[in-house]
Amino acid sequence: MFDTLDSCFPQMIRNTMLWFTVSQANSTTGEIKPSSSKLQVHPFTPKASLIRYWNKHINNNLPKPLFLLSKASPLNSTNSAFLTKLAIENSLSSHLGSFCSLANLYCSFDSKPDLYKHDNRDTNFALYSDKGFANYGSSKQGGVDSFKNYSKGLNNPNDSFEKYSRDSTRRSEAFTNYADDANVANSNFTSYGSKATGGSGEFSNYDKLVNVPNLQFKTYKTDAEDHELSFSSYSDETNSGAETFTGYGKNAKGGPSEFNNYGDDSNIIASSFTGYGESGNGANDSFASYGQSGNNPQNDFKNYGTGTNSGIDSFSSYRNGANVGDDSFQSYAKNSNSSRVNFANYGRSFNHGNDTFKEYGKGSKRPANIGFKSYSMDRTFKEYTDKGVTFSEYKNFSTASEGALLKIGSLVKRWVEPGKFFRESMLKQGNVMVMPDIEDRMPRRSFLPPWILSKLPFSTSRLPELKGFSTHERIRRWSACYSTRWRSARGPRAR
Repeated sequence: MFDTLDSCFPQMIRNTMLWFTVSQANSTTGEIKPSSSKLQVHPFTPKASLIRYWNKHINNNLPKPLFLLSKASPLNSTNSAFLTKLAIENSLSSHLGSFCSLANLYCSFDSKPDLYKHDNRDTNFALYSDKGFANYGSSKQGGVDSFKNYSKGLNNPNDSFEKYSRDSTRRSEAFTNYADDANVANSNFTSYGSKATGGSGEFSNYDKLVNVPNLQFKTYKTDAEDHELSFSSYSDETNSGAETFTGYGKNAKGGPSEFNNYGDDSNIIASSFTGYGESGNGANDSFASYGQSGNNPQNDFKNYGTGTNSGIDSFSSYRNGANVGDDSFQSYAKNSNSSRVNFANYGRSFNHGNDTFKEYGKGSKRPANIGFKSYSMDRTFKEYTDKGVTFSEYKNFSTASEGALLKIGSLVKRWVEPGKFFRESMLKQGNVMVMPDIEDRMPRRSFLPPWILSKLPFSTSRLPELKGFSTHERIRRWSACYSTRWRSARGPRAR
């Protein structure tokens, strides 16, 4: 019986026992309190099985890692027998909610959110989550809508706003702490502020500390006039996701848009701006601290500012301290009229990525004022306008002297940020190296006992059986037995 219970754990424990042994023996940042030598647990529980396996294969007196013990299945004998019976009968599909809840699994169901229609009264939402709004705030006159702590700290929040503030006049909206500290966050704003006149929109702490964000803004501020927009702390410290702005500010008149702290300290974030500010008139867009200290950022600007008239685009502290990555500017400020574009402190990093500028300022009717200040090597410019473009303070950081590096924030005598791996070249005298942060930031979940796991159709020949889980709502992601499917959501990032 015990051998059967123990069969689910070997692979993960073998992969992690060495790390726990070394880290606990050499930890200098804190002391882990030893666990009790006599753990009072029922001998037939999954937790007892895990303890027996550990004692059998780990021959030392170090405390057992609470991380692994916390992953033991919470199922008691009654619930375990009930779920096993359902698995044998292939009837788990009708009890998915209970299955995931009782077994403490991480399950994400892709069900379409309910769409709500809203009246014209001012709103103040606090602790609000997982809602879909259709035709929200259309044709409103004045006033303000406030969303505080929206979908905060949730697992797989799904938020949707369709036709938000369309044709509104002098209407303002504020989103504070929007979906921050969430996991696998999906946010969709369709037709936001189209044909709006006056007013403002403010997003503070938008999707901060999110794992796998999926953000989409479509036809945002199209044909709007003097509608001011501000994003503060947008997707900072996020992990492995995508952000898309399509048709942003098309045919808009005036109304500044500000992005502050966009994607700073994020890991492998892909951002796409398509049709941004197309045919806009007098727009003023500002990106401050864009992608700073990010790891492998992927930014793609397509048809940015095409055909604009008297617009101003400003990029400050762009990709400073970023690690590798790819940036692409295609058809940037093409056929614009008297536009000003400025890049300040561009790409000042020790490990360069690939930046490509194609058709930059091409076809401008009057000489565009395009300036690059403090930019570094490995920048490629193709087919850019030969008038009105200025380059100053070129920096070749690969050959800079040690004294010059000290002035711009070098790698000498500095802290290596916790949670990020470091390269061999950073192992220098005076540097302070901190152990990588491997904290599990995924929602709390547990191993699935082998006598249930073995009954699930996790094999190529049995994949058609998964269609049985699609009767009313489609299960999209499963994390069943973490001996084979374990990962840390925001685990160590390669630097």
